[in-house]
Amino acid sequence: MVLSTNAPVVMSANGLYKRFGGQVILNNAAFEMRRSEVVLLRGANGAGKTTLLNILTGNLEPDAGTLSLFTAAKEEHFQFPRSWARKLNFLDHFTPERIARRGVSRSWQDIRLFPTHTLRDNVALAIQNQTGESPFAVFYRRRRIREEEAQIAKEADALLVRFGLGGRETSSADMVSLGQSKRVAIARSVLAGAKIMFLDEPLSALDSKGINEVMALLASVVAEHGVTLVIVEHVFNIPRVLDQATTVWTITNGQIKVETPEQVRRQGLPTESDGVRPWLRHLAGTNGRVVERELPGGALLSYAQLPNGSGRAALNVKDLVVRRGRRPVIGRPIGDGREVEGLSFALPDCSIGVLQAPNGWGKTTFLEALSGVIPVDRGTISINGKPIQDLATWDRIANGLGIMQSRDNVFPNLLVDEAIKLAGVAEVPDHIRPFLGRRVAALSGGERQNVAAACALFARTNAVNLLDEPFGMLDAKAIARLQGEILARNGGATLMLLPAASN
Repeated sequence: MVLSTNAPVVMSANGLYKRFGGQVILNNAAFEMRRSEVVLLRGANGAGKTTLLNILTGNLEPDAGTLSLFTAAKEEHFQFPRSWARKLNFLDHFTPERIARRGVSRSWQDIRLFPTHTLRDNVALAIQNQTGESPFAVFYRRRRIREEEAQIAKEADALLVRFGLGGRETSSADMVSLGQSKRVAIARSVLAGAKIMFLDEPLSALDSKGINEVMALLASVVAEHGVTLVIVEHVFNIPRVLDQATTVWTITNGQIKVETPEQVRRQGLPTESDGVRPWLRHLAGTNGRVVERELPGGALLSYAQLPNGSGRAALNVKDLVVRRGRRPVIGRPIGDGREVEGLSFALPDCSIGVLQAPNGWGKTTFLEALSGVIPVDRGTISINGKPIQDLATWDRIANGLGIMQSRDNVFPNLLVDEAIKLAGVAEVPDHIRPFLGRRVAALSGGERQNVAAACALFARTNAVNLLDEPFGMLDAKAIARLQGEILARNGGATLMLLPAASN
């Protein structure tokens, strides 16, 4: 995609500086962002991508620099550090609410939906200045409120259909997958009328079909509404974003280096074809083997059987059915739907496996059922021949089950030292030591993922490790290190849950 050099500037910054303790994150960073520009923001874990997004959306003040917004009729200019006089003026604070009212929207790595609200309501609430927000109107303009709410609901439903969520409008947000939650978050930004959208890993946890749909929708949003996009994405999804990007920002040494997509492509990028399947074949070596088995609902179980294995099942799932409400999520209805075929498979010891499934298959439900967070409707789950489906989560862990969730996988208010100690890690890995003494909430997304992986893999030698989206938010170097850690710690079986592959 080519951007016109005559497109108006919608946001600019100069001399942005930010440090945390003794660590400088941004050092004299500067940029100009234009209407309809599609920016790929990249950088190594801890380079400052999340910090920059926090500043540009009003969630964090830089220590120094200027930020200008041209998205509304009146220009906004912010000089940092803010003067004491401006701090006293409650109408002139630098806040997320103020920046959002100027047409700046953001989606987060940890999806921030209202879990008990429907998908429709999660999208509809983004509309600003609704009549029903006024206490006076609630009593005296009830008819107008009903008509307005009906129209907003209609618009929200239409947008959810465009994002592949037709039929799920009345589902509560806690009843959909992570990939579906990301689509809802993007739809909410679109309906809010955003002029600039900051998207933090919008494609992660999406299968190939979902990625294509979301990228096509984002392209239409840019073309039809002139929205500017800034996208931070997982290393394997960067080629997908480059197909639409007009500009690439690379954060290095605290500064923003502006490049073209063609320049970045010439540098060489990892793709999905460099990922799971070749890695499994490499792990198996000449003396091992790779087994692939199709599961109901379009899922694929692949695992490398390492040569030192005994062949007995470390994890055995037999006739498993899990429901959310009346709907079977794990297990497929047969015929008229009265009968349900349960999920069955076995993962041998000394193996590393990957369960790839399309969005909506039930990967999150499957992980929660195996870990004891939700009950199973039917079937058995065994570790080394011992049934665990009736045990509490902590008893399953005591029997050799290790778990790493894709989200909410580290307590944010703990120090890294406390999180490591709570997990029972005896020796802190070298790459985690620089984070000691820091609060988890102050880490970047990739740094948190590294800590979560260390808590899961270095706590004990488990019979079975369940890792949900373990490579999310990691750069290429961190992915390679984590792959090595998984192999080194694999005394039993490791099962990773990933979106369906595109190849």
